[in-house]
Amino acid sequence: MNIQKIYVIIVLLCFSSIIKAQQTVTIYGKVKDQTTDNALQHVIVQLQNSNYGTTTSKNGNFSLTIPLKDHVSVLFKLLGYTNSVKEIDIEKGQDSVYILMLLSQSYSMIDSVSIYGSLKPDTLFGAPNYSVYDFDFYEDKFILLTAEKTLEKAEIKLTDMNGKILTTYFVPKEGGEAKEFYHDYMGYTNLICKNYIYRIKIYHDRFLLIPLSVNDVNAFIKPIIDTINGKIIFSDYWKDYPMFNYFSYNDKDSIKQQLLTIEDKELMHAYNFEYYSLKPQEKLEARSLARELKTDKHVIAALMSGFTKSMFYEPLYAPLYIIKDTICVFDHYKNKLYHLNKNGAKIDSVTIDYNHPKNWKEWKNKMLKDDTENLIYAVYEKNGHKYIKHINSKTGKDEGKYSLQFHSADKLKIHNGYVYYIYRPYESTQEKFLYREFIKLK
Repeated sequence: MNIQKIYVIIVLLCFSSIIKAQQTVTIYGKVKDQTTDNALQHVIVQLQNSNYGTTTSKNGNFSLTIPLKDHVSVLFKLLGYTNSVKEIDIEKGQDSVYILMLLSQSYSMIDSVSIYGSLKPDTLFGAPNYSVYDFDFYEDKFILLTAEKTLEKAEIKLTDMNGKILTTYFVPKEGGEAKEFYHDYMGYTNLICKNYIYRIKIYHDRFLLIPLSVNDVNAFIKPIIDTINGKIIFSDYWKDYPMFNYFSYNDKDSIKQQLLTIEDKELMHAYNFEYYSLKPQEKLEARSLARELKTDKHVIAALMSGFTKSMFYEPLYAPLYIIKDTICVFDHYKNKLYHLNKNGAKIDSVTIDYNHPKNWKEWKNKMLKDDTENLIYAVYEKNGHKYIKHINSKTGKDEGKYSLQFHSADKLKIHNGYVYYIYRPYESTQEKFLYREFIKLK
């Protein structure tokens, strides 16, 4: 039995208990036009800062089941109407919430003048005595990871869009040095520290940090990519192996379905060859360890030789995104974009080539999703300047690029048509600030 099969079995055994232990709440209701009182169809109903969402039916009705939280914000969005957010407090033991949402029509000036030609990056947050090391979105606010000198004494801050600090919370010392944020499939922002991973819960602008085991998060939460049609989408990805699989899992019938296999065949050939380059005694040790760990001798050999840490090895990158009711997998080794329906059945595949630019070094092996706009972007870098390309999730084609104005922008994230990042001006004593730029494709 190889190492991937062992991993899948362990993860599946734990998924069932995790799902059953996880409480849920159903948010349902109706959306109408505020003026005419008519039901509105195709309204996007989305839990803020998460992948949980749905659309209204012909009669304006909707139903959305999400993990139980004390406080949630639900976004209602429809072309021609003003976006609205409904904040809900959920009481203990409450399993459903009804919402009647009224949307007002939005009006825009037909003869408006474009101001995008001379746009400059917006400085959203910064201070001369500490730096911003990471950030995440929460409703119409930001969660910031900050520190004066090092992340051994870090703070998290909640700020509004104007940079006003609403809450500050010191990261517990027992957590160890803070590293970065991790946004999980349930919509939670998690702070990764040396000793713990803290799930950040916010209730009326107050922080509550819940310590989680680093090993548990890495084994049972990070592998889950998203959910669709009542199923969990997860992978058995391991950075030290040049092949992995995407799966779906339905807790109701305990059925696991393999969706796609991702493999770099050339890299796999080199990976397996490492065993044959070992000395006889080393081969004996590799076989012995493989029997003990019930895995493949080639895996042990590649780890023993240090191949996975060498310049010849690069971890696989083939991200999966759910766009509305379609599963999109960007396979950068077969140069294909695969489309699967909500049941996991393959619809089609199209050829992609954005990952093979004229200067291949510009492609950074990284993609970003704007969850608000449901758009996908690929990240590149040239002479220290990053730029992004909008990749059509249906055709796989490049539909224009945007170059960031600042050199060496870091921690790129895309939200509601803007690219956000952290940056310290070149040769400046200024600390790292949070900036954003409006994305205008060329």
